Amino acid sequence: MYCTCSLAPLPDSCEACQIKKSKCDSARPTCGSCQAKGSSCSYRQRGQPGLRPGYGKAVEQRLNSLEGNVEKINQTLQDVLEQLRGGKAAPEHNPAEVILGEDTQQWQGSQQTLDLAPLAPDSPIVQPPLSLNIGITPKSELPPKAIMDQLVDLFFDKVYSWAPIFYRPYFVANMQSSERQVLLYGIVVVAFRYWKHSDPPPELRESYIRSSREKILLETIDTCSLISTQALSLLAIDALGQGPAPRTWKVMAMLHTAVQELGLEKSHSLADVEVDTPLVRNEDPNDDLDLPIVEAEEKRRLFWLIYRQDQFSSVSRGQAGTINVNDIHLPYPAGEDEWGVPITPTWFEAMPQLRPTVMQLSNNILWRHYIDVIVFLDRTNQLLVKPVNLSLPAHCQEWQSNFRRLDTALSSWLENLPREVRDPPASFDPIWFMLHATFHLNRIRMYTVAAFPSTSSPYMKPSSSGRSRCRESVKNVVSLVTSIQPHELEQLGPMFAFVVWVASRSLVILWTSGYETTYETMPADLKPMMWTLRQMAAYWPCAQRYVDIIQLILDTKNNPGGPIGLEIFNDTRRTAYGLQNRLGKLARNRVNQTPVNSFDFLDIPLLDTGEFSLGRSGSFGFGMVDEWL
Repeated sequence: MYCTCSLAPLPDSCEACQIKKSKCDSARPTCGSCQAKGSSCSYRQRGQPGLRPGYGKAVEQRLNSLEGNVEKINQTLQDVLEQLRGGKAAPEHNPAEVILGEDTQQWQGSQQTLDLAPLAPDSPIVQPPLSLNIGITPKSELPPKAIMDQLVDLFFDKVYSWAPIFYRPYFVANMQSSERQVLLYGIVVVAFRYWKHSDPPPELRESYIRSSREKILLETIDTCSLISTQALSLLAIDALGQGPAPRTWKVMAMLHTAVQELGLEKSHSLADVEVDTPLVRNEDPNDDLDLPIVEAEEKRRLFWLIYRQDQFSSVSRGQAGTINVNDIHLPYPAGEDEWGVPITPTWFEAMPQLRPTVMQLSNNILWRHYIDVIVFLDRTNQLLVKPVNLSLPAHCQEWQSNFRRLDTALSSWLENLPREVRDPPASFDPIWFMLHATFHLNRIRMYTVAAFPSTSSPYMKPSSSGRSRCRESVKNVVSLVTSIQPHELEQLGPMFAFVVWVASRSLVILWTSGYETTYETMPADLKPMMWTLRQMAAYWPCAQRYVDIIQLILDTKNNPGGPIGLEIFNDTRRTAYGLQNRLGKLARNRVNQTPVNSFDFLDIPLLDTGEFSLGRSGSFGFGMVDEWL
């Protein structure tokens, strides 16, 4: 008897009937048709539904093998990239041969055609700059190491003299560490402007600079450390070089926050005794006592750079500085040969003292006096931006008294300078020029406001002696400018360009208001200052903006209604930022527009319309002068 309990059901027809396609009665074990013909009869089992046993396990094993191969491929490619970035020779064997097994020979055949060329731009050594397409953002975040080394040298040659915030041996030895990489982005932003080689091309250099700016901002938003603040101060140099703008103020606001968070404006010593102790604070007065000497000096120098940046940024937009000089408790910077050497520091005093003419000189004496004159710049700016009620004689007299007191302090400070600081150095020293330029900046701003007050008042009349003193200070700036060689201008930053701009503007105000009796194309002293600004514009765009505004006045001086925007230009209330907003766009577009007051083809003069058709005489006259200075 045959068993009918098989795993798979039997078919309805036998094999012979299926082939002949004849009707089968499905009798077992032999159907009726096969029995009548005497042929063999057989029934074949139908296949079991679903996947065959073991099929899923086989697929899983193959997937695991494939994932393992992919991981090995990825690791091998990463090893190749590391070898290329490190300048090492790539392995001679095909990396695919290491990871392929006998069961993947077909994939190996395709791997032999793998092109590794797209990996080359990630390598700063193997890929030359010229092989990159111009205008494409580089894949590497920093320039190649060879270029980066040259940029570091450019920074210490051109910028370090007036922004000495790093100890060069320590910086060079540790600049490749990951935690200090953000400083390299700062070097790229500041130093690439001095690059004179054709490689990399300008488009690629600009892409490096844009990328570095973004990296610094992202790093300093999430981190507040000495290193990140140093990088942010380099970004502030770049922002100041672009000119007064919201970008500059925002970067300076971030720096001010970092100064407060890190306590950069204060340094403690074992001799310090706290009388008033805040009940809530983050910093510990003993933190500075454990700092290495080099790091402590870098911290002090960083603050003094930020303080200078804060003052020049505040002056350019007509607001008081964000750092209160009375909160500063810090030594002056040490000398260049005193890095890492224990010394007895000289502590800063908020009120610059009249130092004796005969004193023991040190190699950082220029820095001490330069910081003192920056404090004067702070005090001068606070005096000029402070609101005054010109309708009250008592307020006007108080302001004039403060003015004379500050003017006397400046004169006494200059008279008591040591001879080595007062006289020009034997060789070019950027700090000496910045010291004297900033001193004259104080006087020019004060005397210009005294000579040409923006609002007339019976209690605050223009000062005639203020005009002569302003003219004398402008001459002193011209003397500084003419004594500088063209190649030496590379070592002076945007702060010097700002001083030249203020002196140039004051000279134009004197000229257009009638103080200069000789009416030529321009005052003779204006030519060297304009030339200096044009030379500095190759490195600092703010200088070109200053030139454009002054050139607008010069080019339109013969207009029947006077120069375009003269009253706006001569308004002493307006700062560099205000003039840039009101006249900067007009100066840039002047070349592409029909000149105002020009003649058309019928020689009929165009009508003067708009706010820029104001008369040449302005609001200054010699009939209402008063001598209160």
